[in-house]
Amino acid sequence: MSKEQMLKELADAVVAGNKDLAVELSNKALEKGIDPYEAIVNGLAKGMEIVSDNYEKGTAFVPHLLIASNAMYGGMDVLSPHMKKVEGAAEPSTVVIGTVQGDVHDIGKNLVKTMMTAGGLNLIDLGHDVPLEKFVETAKEHHADVISMSALMTTTMVGMEKVIEMLQEEGLRDSMIVMVGGAPISEEFAEQIGADKTAPDAMHASHWVKDAVSELSPSEDRWSAAKINLAKVKYRDILSKKKVKSKTDIGLETAKQIIEEFESVGVKTKEEMSHAERTVSAMADKKVDRLPVYPLACGVLRKFANASYKEYATDPAKFAESAFLGAKYLDLDMFVGLIDLSATSADFGCTIKYPEDDTPSSEGHLEDYDKLEVPEVKEGTRAYELIKASKLAKDKLNKELGTPFVGFHEGPLLTLTQLMGADRVLMDMKTNPDAVLEGVQKCTDYICQVSEVFFEEDACDALCIDNLWSNNVIMSEEDYWKFDGKFIFDQHLPIFKKYDQPYMIHSCADAVHYDTQIKKFGTGLFSYAYYEKSKDKGSQNYADLIPKYGDTCCMMGEVDPIKFIDNSPEGIQSIENDTDDLLKGVLETLKENGMQSKYVMSTGCEIPPGGPLSGVKAMVDKVKELGPQYQKEIIG
Repeated sequence: MSKEQMLKELADAVVAGNKDLAVELSNKALEKGIDPYEAIVNGLAKGMEIVSDNYEKGTAFVPHLLIASNAMYGGMDVLSPHMKKVEGAAEPSTVVIGTVQGDVHDIGKNLVKTMMTAGGLNLIDLGHDVPLEKFVETAKEHHADVISMSALMTTTMVGMEKVIEMLQEEGLRDSMIVMVGGAPISEEFAEQIGADKTAPDAMHASHWVKDAVSELSPSEDRWSAAKINLAKVKYRDILSKKKVKSKTDIGLETAKQIIEEFESVGVKTKEEMSHAERTVSAMADKKVDRLPVYPLACGVLRKFANASYKEYATDPAKFAESAFLGAKYLDLDMFVGLIDLSATSADFGCTIKYPEDDTPSSEGHLEDYDKLEVPEVKEGTRAYELIKASKLAKDKLNKELGTPFVGFHEGPLLTLTQLMGADRVLMDMKTNPDAVLEGVQKCTDYICQVSEVFFEEDACDALCIDNLWSNNVIMSEEDYWKFDGKFIFDQHLPIFKKYDQPYMIHSCADAVHYDTQIKKFGTGLFSYAYYEKSKDKGSQNYADLIPKYGDTCCMMGEVDPIKFIDNSPEGIQSIENDTDDLLKGVLETLKENGMQSKYVMSTGCEIPPGGPLSGVKAMVDKVKELGPQYQKEIIG
């Protein structure tokens, strides 16, 4: 076999995701005397480029990338030890990569790692749920050129800024490039926290980093004691101002201000409809005084009860008090009982970490699909504690405020990925599909049980399910249907029909399979995120969604939740402007499509629970201020 043919077969093995073949061919390449570096660059990495190009074109999905990368790494493990250091050749640039503390989602991070590795960079992968100081320690140890941090959950994004502050404090910030990424990360957010770059996807991230590191000054200069000491002085004033600010619990402080104003002024305007009347009418597209409003302020409302996140997540009384006081003082039209995304996986035996003031998360994953046993929803299970907390909150909100309470828990595939790890489950969809299907079935059995107990216990006015993985970048619509949608359609939806309840979905994915999740499921309310940077990949906003689905489904979104971290006058004004634009645009679109009220003003994902409450109040107040006027002017 010629060298050219060998390199092509190596590339083909990666494209096919055949790790065993990639390993076999890599060993043959060594036997034939092919340079290991050439085998990697023009063989394995070339195959990864082909898969990446297919991914960009929408003909390959994340599982294909994962199994291709697995094959590439298998070949690299054989070839890398035989690479000889060429005299005078530059060392490959070093990138420290990981998903920030509190966040167990690592698919995006793994894809970036793969693309950068294929591009010849040296990757140090810290994994997921990485303690923030670990990024700094590892960068120091290896004199890194780049730190790349990932987050999917809005609740964990604030950790990225803390890492940058640690780098500044130690005088290391100017020694390296800092890149941040993940679906909710915008260019504005990256700039605001002091990062150098965010990119729309793994391919762009890899290309940008390769160009950026080529512009860096020599490592010995950047990491010299003189440079580091100068940087410490440079950032001292910036950090001192931040530290003074950070001593204040901004959530608690803003909660106190809102309570004080409420107690002295009360609800400023007497409205025509109650919260329940308005919400129910909007879902049915009936006449309303204004559109309902509920920014997804869940955990952040614990500040009204002066509760830690651990108390909010584990003490039903604290959860109910947080929901009640938040709904009261902000005059919310509803409350969604989202605590975290690990309640159902915990009951299968997944270890859960409960930080004092951060969202609970899976600390470790289970090993074997066949050892999964469906638990019973009963006293002592995490799901039952969630149901008990929800009932307390629902009864209090209904009785004292006339405010609807929406229960919340995870769907089948989301539960399985929390149990086993998302990247593993997505790979196994291609390599071990029967095991995944069996796992999804067991998770479905439990999910159905949880929903049934919610309804039997009268623990909610409606129930919302997080069906995260419906995403046309992550997987094809056919795969989504096979590994999640069919289970929901055949087994979960009938429970909602049995109790005459609308099926509600929350998904902060950026390019959802809406036809399946709305039309096929017959969904009554869909809470969605919109990512403008992913518009070309299928992310859709109200102007896209209302004409397609408004006849059957009430949409709920899409103000950027990250903006709620900024408590400055400019930050508050930005939220008010976005709310005004969304309100006006939604009403005009509703009218154009023969509707009048089928929309809930909200955020695209949960508002970070460590932030202030002033932005939440600003959004609610803006809808209450302009909503009735716009309703009359636009709808009539």
